[in-house]
Amino acid sequence: MMRKITSLFGCLGLTLALGVAQPLVIDFANDTEVNNTTATAQNLGVVGVDSTNTRRMKVVKGLINPDGDVDVFRVELAQTGTYSFRVDCTLDSVLTLYNSSGVLIAENDDDEIGNNNRGNRDTSFTNADSGITISLNAGVYFVQVRSITTAGVLARFRYALRIFDGSTARDFDPYEVDSTNETFNTATDVGNLADDFTLIPNAFLRYRQTDLDHYRIEIGAGNLTVRTFGATDTVITVYDSAFNPLPNGNNDDDPHDPFNPYTSRVSLFNLPAGVYYIRVEGYNYAGGRAGGWYDVLLTDYTPVRRFISGRVNFDRQNLSLVPFEMQIFQAGTQNLQYQRTFNTNSAGNFTTYTSIMGGTVDIAVRAPTSLRRIVRGVSLNSDVSGLVFNLVNGDLNRDNVIDDADLLQVLFNFGSNNPNVDLNGDGVVDDADLLIVLFNFGAVGDN
Repeated sequence: MMRKITSLFGCLGLTLALGVAQPLVIDFANDTEVNNTTATAQNLGVVGVDSTNTRRMKVVKGLINPDGDVDVFRVELAQTGTYSFRVDCTLDSVLTLYNSSGVLIAENDDDEIGNNNRGNRDTSFTNADSGITISLNAGVYFVQVRSITTAGVLARFRYALRIFDGSTARDFDPYEVDSTNETFNTATDVGNLADDFTLIPNAFLRYRQTDLDHYRIEIGAGNLTVRTFGATDTVITVYDSAFNPLPNGNNDDDPHDPFNPYTSRVSLFNLPAGVYYIRVEGYNYAGGRAGGWYDVLLTDYTPVRRFISGRVNFDRQNLSLVPFEMQIFQAGTQNLQYQRTFNTNSAGNFTTYTSIMGGTVDIAVRAPTSLRRIVRGVSLNSDVSGLVFNLVNGDLNRDNVIDDADLLQVLFNFGSNNPNVDLNGDGVVDDADLLIVLFNFGAVGDN
């Protein structure tokens, strides 16, 4: 199971309070094929101040591939005014803007020095980034991104398309909302890496500025590979817990991503268990530091895991087919610290894990149709064994009580093969499922 730390910061909409009346929401999207024509254009929705008085900006992570590929996007501009369309890309892109009828409005290949309306003036790569800043009426428009060439290495690349109202680029790092990760002491704490790989998505380097993004991780003894993906030019350095750079722990350019050879990769071997720091920065061009959106992928490491084992007793034919949900709370509180889904064997025996390596917690377990059961006061200072969860079946609407609402679901689905209402897992909703609800009627789960 991968670990994705966006759960700490939100997924698509990342909100920042601005010094204006409307909050800014950045909507992230990946380009979806086939979107090669205006008829098949990918709809990005509204840019500008929408009907909820929210200012919306779009960031599309795209890929021009194979040779001759073009990506077309539909966008609705909420108000008449100035809008910017800018392509971050380490190779040579072309940006074209059409009206709702498909009539050409403007096109740009390269940044034009001294012209504030043409080109992507935020990046500092080579002046080959395309962009258009233009006054437009409210309405629907189409945006096309393509390569300057139709074949070869330069014809295939990653890019980030930004669409926003106004002419000034908005710099916003979701990992610096309440503070900064410019230093080791303020590094974004990714924590114990307990899963098979960890993705740090939608990170951001400020355009043309010295922006140092730091991330703190903890791994077991073994190896570690750190890679960046995106449409900008990054440099990676890995440090030990005392902030010393590791031998072979620095990389500028690496060919691991054939669509952007300017991203970075560091592979380290035979590391001792412990805390490490990762610094990501933009390459320092003559025109300023490279900036833009990027992801960090961590692989090949030894996970840090506290193992938890025991038994689940549950009224179901084959327990190995049931996805059980585990939640770990700070003891005596509703402060959720960790959650995951695990499976048992057919008899209900299980071994799972958490990245929490110490302290006293309450562990809650439930099945999709069971009441919640909590084992309280569990110490995670060492591996845990012997936990028993006696789950009560029949909570179909997951309100942690078995009552009329659950009974009605069985009655309404009686005779069907609805797997969500088939409490005992025999393939049909029948008397046996009805009896489970009636027998457990009035039972309440742990809170």
